[in-house]
Amino acid sequence: MSSVSHATLLQIAQVIALSDGSVSSEEASLIRELPQRLGISSTAVPIGEHRPSMAAMAAMLESHGDRCLAVRIACLVAGVSRNPGDDVDINAEERSSYRELLAALHLPDHELAEIEWSAREELKQGKPLLQLIGDVLFGEG
Repeated sequence: MSSVSHATLLQIAQVIALSDGSVSSEEASLIRELPQRLGISSTAVPIGEHRPSMAAMAAMLESHGDRCLAVRIACLVAGVSRNPGDDVDINAEERSSYRELLAALHLPDHELAEIEWSAREELKQGKPLLQLIGDVLFGEG
């Protein structure tokens, strides 16, 4: 996987985490620590400023595997925390960003279902988000 793909996957995680206007402590930890773990420079997306579109980021992913990883990472980030008062696993704003990403990636429904199921199973394990994402990126999950 290229450094462009790593940076793009990080940006996707950031945009999903920031899409609801708040960042949980686990999401913040991911945003802060993942660039170092991936060996890339941080490409922080400032809150309130222009964020890259999911379509633009999806277009930067170089392979089918990178697109599948983007879905998995987005699903993990969106599903790891709830805002106070949320009744659903993924709040409306994060779900909207997630769906925008899915539309841009053009992956078959059966692959999406498998990736989402796998991500939900990983979240049930209770591991820290950074470890889950690292496992996905480095082939341990």
